[in-house]
Amino acid sequence: MARKGWHPEDIKAKVRKTGISLTDLALQNGLSESACRMAILYHVSPAGEKAIADHLNINPFRIWPARYNPDGTRSIGQNTIASKGSRHCEKSKVA
Repeated sequence: MARKGWHPEDIKAKVRKTGISLTDLALQNGLSESACRMAILYHVSPAGEKAIADHLNINPFRIWPARYNPDGTRSIGQNTIASKGSRHCEKSKVA
């Protein structure tokens, strides 16, 4: 069974409650302005994930247990999981 992590909206809210936007967090860490959003939504930005986890002072395994090992190292094969296109395909099947 896959380990579920935090819901993307919960991650965004937790960051916003610290007084910073995801865009500003990314820029403060020398990343593209969308890196943290991409980390939450499409699983393609390990640097964005690290910026979020470090900012919240939380082991990334607690936020994304399917992407990280308990020691905080990234799981093998988790560099890219989903793409925007594949998510839209799933939605179109429902319609």
